[in-house]
Amino acid sequence: MKETFVELLSNKNRKPIKPYDFQLRVAELLLKGRNVVLTAPTGSGKTMTALFPFLYARRKELSFADRLIYALPLRTLASSLYESTKSVISRFELTSTIQMGNQPNDSFFEGDVIFTTIDQLLSSYIGLPYGTSKRSANISPGALIGSYIVIDEFHLLSFREALPTFLDMMDRLSPYIRFLVMTATAPQTVVQTLERHLKGQAVALTKEEQNMLPNCTRYITWSNVPLSASEIVRKHQGGRTLVVVNRVEKAQQLFFQLDEQLSGANIKPEVKVLHSTMFQDHREEVEKWILKIFSKNSTEEGILIATQVVEAGLDISADVLLTDLCPANSLIQRIGRCARFPDEEGNVYVYSVREGDEYNFLPYASKNGDQQDIKIMLKTEELLQHLPPNAKMTPELEETWISEVHEPIDQKRITETIRDLFIRSKEITNALITGNADTSGLVRSIDNVSIILHPDPKELDLRKKPQVVSISRGRLRYFLHTLAEDNKYQWEESKLVFIPEFPDSQDYGEEIQWRPIKRTQEALQVTLLVLAPQIANYHNIVGLLLGESGLTYSKYLLDESGTAFERYSYLRETYMEHIKEVRDVHRKEKEKYSVASKYIASTFQLSAQKVDELSELTTALHDVGKLGVEFQRKVRLWQADVKNKQEHEFLAHTDFDAENQFERRANNKSSYKRPPHAGEGAIALQEWVGKEFRDKKIAVPLLVAILRHHNAFSERSEPIVFAKGAREHVIRSLQGLHYEPFLKPQNESHHFDNLVTWLQDRNVLAFYWYLVRRLRLSDRRSQQNHNNKLGLEGKNDEV
Repeated sequence: MKETFVELLSNKNRKPIKPYDFQLRVAELLLKGRNVVLTAPTGSGKTMTALFPFLYARRKELSFADRLIYALPLRTLASSLYESTKSVISRFELTSTIQMGNQPNDSFFEGDVIFTTIDQLLSSYIGLPYGTSKRSANISPGALIGSYIVIDEFHLLSFREALPTFLDMMDRLSPYIRFLVMTATAPQTVVQTLERHLKGQAVALTKEEQNMLPNCTRYITWSNVPLSASEIVRKHQGGRTLVVVNRVEKAQQLFFQLDEQLSGANIKPEVKVLHSTMFQDHREEVEKWILKIFSKNSTEEGILIATQVVEAGLDISADVLLTDLCPANSLIQRIGRCARFPDEEGNVYVYSVREGDEYNFLPYASKNGDQQDIKIMLKTEELLQHLPPNAKMTPELEETWISEVHEPIDQKRITETIRDLFIRSKEITNALITGNADTSGLVRSIDNVSIILHPDPKELDLRKKPQVVSISRGRLRYFLHTLAEDNKYQWEESKLVFIPEFPDSQDYGEEIQWRPIKRTQEALQVTLLVLAPQIANYHNIVGLLLGESGLTYSKYLLDESGTAFERYSYLRETYMEHIKEVRDVHRKEKEKYSVASKYIASTFQLSAQKVDELSELTTALHDVGKLGVEFQRKVRLWQADVKNKQEHEFLAHTDFDAENQFERRANNKSSYKRPPHAGEGAIALQEWVGKEFRDKKIAVPLLVAILRHHNAFSERSEPIVFAKGAREHVIRSLQGLHYEPFLKPQNESHHFDNLVTWLQDRNVLAFYWYLVRRLRLSDRRSQQNHNNKLGLEGKNDEV
């Protein structure tokens, strides 16, 4: 295995990468089916440790995982790892993708290696994925089945929100996935507790292995005064200086103060700012600059002022680090960005966040919040105050900090979290069944709002994807209340803050309307709003400046052909054509689910071939509701009246030109409105499915997948009468599958309460997720293929 590590992960143009023993131990455990909790210092190669088992299994054709989902605490870190590993992953003819709120490039986790944030992963798990609509919320969870999931820097998960949800996910899906959980700074008692709970294996470096890591020398000094621009000038020695502060506003202030102090200098170093309140393309430019200036062996000069976005995992190195006081585990992460590479030497200066006797521990602790968070800050401050100047950082010192600052509190918290996990499990079960979930309580309490800068939102074209800036709801609340208290603005009259009003209908052609807020609270109840440039400006270095006027508007990221909010067109497709196309796609995608099929088969005592067959059967039966008399009457009427075509076959889709305003308006008329068909198909098949599959744990996932193949939380069906010849069409469409289903008409509405309650069973849930994912993605792709063959771009699984 050691030789394979060198072969797989070394670049031909660089020195071979030789593995450490702990990296091989992790791989061996994972490939044997164990979950692993790894504790390893910053800069020890955790990324390659995580990638190697998956790449090794693919090279050796081992049945290990269908995909790797690599979840990280910060967007910056996810983006950095995605970029730095693309070349390695591509050598294996694998696709790597990134899925984040600001880069939603793989909303359904379809890549071979997916880099994402922990927020994105957990929100997908509970049925409220950030990257898709609520209707599509049951597609991405199916990607978890058969996956290898890496959680990096798990110690950054909130004990109140994210950690319990993460633990529930591991408990609920443990038969169907492999986990690698990594940390640099979690207390060992916490790691041991997690190890026992996961029934996994903890791996930590021996003293000998720690001594083999790159030799980096860092000296740390405490300062009782706050960090200032003049301190940056004094400490900057002409190389690479990294400044990390706790709040966006402070980063911005320091830049302007520093710029003023450097204005008279003969040689002025380049200064950049990085934080969360920046346009995405601006952030990407800064991140590229960082990776250049702070790269290994760089001799460039530069100063970066940043917030916590650079705190964990970025493969960069500064000669000098100046940082605000923060919790000990975060401080160790920040120190890991200084003198990171072999034989480098760096200096770290930690500054007080007090003004006299008053402290500002935000965002880590507040006076009205959890007192344990304040204790962590105070204890970190106390340990730093007792350090001699230029104290040398050592692994022993880091262990002391973690042990004395975090261990008592974190151990108590994780014990309470595991004790109360049954409460979280009930909350998540309810969310998975009903869709009634609260991401602020189950994933992350910091709730952000996306802001567009524009003077007149009526002129906005959201299809061209205007730039947005994300800020916390708390910061927005403070800003708007400050303006209101100054009595400068009557909101509705001044027209400075606009909120969207979305149409009740989800049909083609409906446009968002914007209106000015009447009171502050309205702006806090939405996820997207527009601020006029009279009260908000965007600076090309420091980002969003609230309370300042300017001339900068959000520019469009896409041109006139942009497709961010594309209207979807369709071309006529018969029922038989559609089912054949969907089944063809399903079969072509089979290998992407080989491990998931194996896990499902093992649980239900079936063969993997039988599981795949059941999946294809579900896919083939998903649209039987379209064979109803009323559905076929409506589609034939549309074709005759709007398209001037007479139809004599059962149709799955009509012709529809989304760019044609007449057709968009006509589509909303009740005379052409097609009746629902998903729940109707499920109820019509229920009796046959129950007789054909005596085991309800197999029958239920199949029926719920059909019920919810358009809406992740459908629970009702309407009466349906089938057209003459419907059953014969169904049987013909199942060619090669040895089933002969019958359809039972329904003369009344039906509610699927009893059926969806079965999703409380983790095995039923896993099988349902597996089936509905394969069905919906095959359905979507088949429609794309059908339209593309006829020269029309189009895709939509919502119709």
